[in-house]
Amino acid sequence: MLIPFTAGSAAYHRDLQSEDFPKALQARWAAYRASRSGPMNAIQSFELEASKGALFLDKLRRDIGDDRFFKLMADFFAANTTKAVTAQSFLHSAGVKFELPQDPGGAIYLLSDVVKHLGSAILVYGTVQDAGANRYAAEQLQTHFLDYLERAVPIRKDFEVTGQELRQHDVIFVGRPETNSALAQWAERLGIQYEGGDFRIANADHASEREALVLAAPNPLDDQHMICVLAGNSALETVKLVDAAMPRTEYAVFRSGKEVGSGFVR
Repeated sequence: MLIPFTAGSAAYHRDLQSEDFPKALQARWAAYRASRSGPMNAIQSFELEASKGALFLDKLRRDIGDDRFFKLMADFFAANTTKAVTAQSFLHSAGVKFELPQDPGGAIYLLSDVVKHLGSAILVYGTVQDAGANRYAAEQLQTHFLDYLERAVPIRKDFEVTGQELRQHDVIFVGRPETNSALAQWAERLGIQYEGGDFRIANADHASEREALVLAAPNPLDDQHMICVLAGNSALETVKLVDAAMPRTEYAVFRSGKEVGSGFVR
């Protein structure tokens, strides 16, 4: 119980300080689901406990109201500064039991999670159209990823990647479905609405050739792995995604290489 309280209170404080708290809370739920989905290690265990603590505190705040919650937190920390405390002592002060809210369902993976999955990732670029640009983007991503790994993330052409590779890896697709045959086969299962060079996300159409979509999703063959799609409405916009920062959301829309929107769709 100590880890959920100490790590969770710090995590929830960060969530409350974020510019968009509803998005931060959805990201917290996604982190909770992701940390439960795979084999447990020390890092994953800590992330799970931190998310549990943050979600518990959010439930408590909603149950008792902002004024009582923030007074409770301020009084407890003021009274226990420099002291060793337990989670049970906080629960006693709050007069509650540790209980998580019901999971509302939603995203498992965030775009920012791709860095955590590079050790088992492959890059799959499209060759149906924009082959040169897609390959260049994949190679540039491979170079960028060397900053996080001591080895290169493997690159596969869309027509040569095998079903076994797709099942056993986290997959980073480069190029929209009409240019990437491997992604096209999965587009519907991933919830991607792409028609030619246009896409639709969160009930909004994006038809400009200067726009691009980045999307995170569970691997439909094994949800312990993630999918990341980098798809520009034009070859140039796909290449510009190489330098894009991945936010803590399920999707992001870019225009001329700059993020113009992000959120959750699941």
